[in-house]
Amino acid sequence: MLSKEQRNPQFASHLGAQVITSVTSRFQHIEITRHPAFGHQLVIDDDLQISESDSIYGSAMVAPLLRHLATEKVAILGGGDGGVLWELIRSCERLSLPLQQAWQIDIDGEVMRLCRQYLNRLSGPVWQHPKADIVTGDAFAWLADARELDGVVYDLTMDPVRDGQSREEFMAETLALVARALKPGGVFSMQCCGEGEGNTDLAKESQDLLREIRAEAARHFSDICEQQVAVP
Repeated sequence: MLSKEQRNPQFASHLGAQVITSVTSRFQHIEITRHPAFGHQLVIDDDLQISESDSIYGSAMVAPLLRHLATEKVAILGGGDGGVLWELIRSCERLSLPLQQAWQIDIDGEVMRLCRQYLNRLSGPVWQHPKADIVTGDAFAWLADARELDGVVYDLTMDPVRDGQSREEFMAETLALVARALKPGGVFSMQCCGEGEGNTDLAKESQDLLREIRAEAARHFSDICEQQVAVP
């Protein structure tokens, strides 16, 4: 049972976490910290990404694919910690669902190296799994060439990746790429935003982003469902 303070999202980010290692890659500053309640954590540019205790996040991300049996060929965009990929593979094994190949495409090899070393409670043995294809590279460039995928999981930033590009343009371009890469009846799952608990400005920004995503998703997908998931 977590205390009230531990349930506060700021607690995981700042209180009681010890820095284990700190690396600056070509793309970003990466820290691995150790929290007494949540285990090892991935922090990028001073922003907490995920903790070893956050397996519920991966479960939520792959649930739509499992529900609609869209598991044979799946691409995970981002997800360098390996947690979503491992949740997909072990869920397919547990439920006897077909899985031919799962790609994880993340641009920063340093993130994957550090997570493989320190966040193995989250990613399990996924790095050596025969059905896991770990790609170090630009997920958007990879997606542009992909076709006939059964499922796509978006585990990347919502911020534009090119200078001068608006967020609306970025989301429009990204969702168009996803729709083109999916086969008919394919499933797309994405983490949209947090609720910004305790932060009015962040909550408003999240709602604005959610409205933009809803509008753009409606242009490309016929059946859209939202779910709220609590990550302790």
